[in-house]
Amino acid sequence: MRVPTAVSAALGAAALVLVTAGCGGDAKEPSIATAGGTPSAVASGDAVTAYVEGVRRYVACLREEGVKVSDPDAKGRIEFGGDARAVKADPKFRTAQVKCNDLNPPVPQGLEDKPALTPEEVEKAREYARCMQTKGAPDFPDPGPDGYQPESEDGKPLWNSGSAGAKRAAAACGSIVGVPATPGPGVG
Repeated sequence: MRVPTAVSAALGAAALVLVTAGCGGDAKEPSIATAGGTPSAVASGDAVTAYVEGVRRYVACLREEGVKVSDPDAKGRIEFGGDARAVKADPKFRTAQVKCNDLNPPVPQGLEDKPALTPEEVEKAREYARCMQTKGAPDFPDPGPDGYQPESEDGKPLWNSGSAGAKRAAAACGSIVGVPATPGPGVG
């Protein structure tokens, strides 16, 4: 089973939530890899080399904690043997993930495939950006032609997601991409 080293988004319909980058956390846990995605851009050789070296350090840490994991391939992808749910549920993996997560580097732009968005999803991303810009986050970036948020070369956010205006805009515009304005009480 092939598992990416960083998860940037949920599968399927949740791809639209990517336009809210900066509004949520970035869990780095194994997930089921998808096929048929479109590369977002071409990552530079230096960025890929640095990324693969970072993944090697991450893998070494996981192995020190007793987790079985493959060496990274040329794109930094690693494989955990067995079922993804079983790997995630393994206490040894969970402990190692907490200890080693800071060593897991972000995937360079263009290296990780993104699922192609439908024309309707791209239009929703544009509508969301327009809403964000007019409701309090004027620095919110327009999506690229593929519907995804652009990424900065240095990995720094392109907009201030923590400002009061950005939070108001996210609450006002979240329903466009399926994010409730006021989340329910949750469980637990």
